[in-house]
Amino acid sequence: MTTEVLAQAGGETTNFLLPNFTIVVEIVIFLLVLFFFYRFVVPPLTTAMRERDEMVRKQVEERDKAVRTLHEAEERYSTSLAEARAEATTIRDEARADAQKIRDGMRAETDREVARLREQGEAELAAQRAETARSLRTEIGGLSTGLASRVLGRPIDDGRHRATVDSFLAELEQGQAKDAEGVR
Repeated sequence: MTTEVLAQAGGETTNFLLPNFTIVVEIVIFLLVLFFFYRFVVPPLTTAMRERDEMVRKQVEERDKAVRTLHEAEERYSTSLAEARAEATTIRDEARADAQKIRDGMRAETDREVARLREQGEAELAAQRAETARSLRTEIGGLSTGLASRVLGRPIDDGRHRATVDSFLAELEQGQAKDAEGVR
């Protein structure tokens, strides 16, 4: 049957060992297309792929550099924050110490002022007491001589009796001073 098909097709028999001319043309066209791709298509694609690989490599390097920079910045931030906190603590402690010094100074000055005012008040009080005693002594002396003059019914000489009244008042003051010391 194959012989009959071959005989009907062209009437001639072809040798399968000898190539047909169309296959040679197809191979030449294939080689030309291959050369065209190798010469004009592959180099730009290779260049584009190389550029793309280079761009990806640069992006990876930049990302790594950015990550390192970020970590360094975080470390500097943490260090600065710790230093700032330590400095704030130091300043706060110094402020507390200064406030305590000021408080102590004001307290000492206030105590000195109170002591000075107390001494001044005691001095004024002693001066007023002495003045009051003198004025009372004068009044009591005058009243006692006036009372004695009324009781006796005759005038009493102020000069001679004044010394007696003064000594009596002095004894009275000494007795009061001894009583006051005993109470304390």
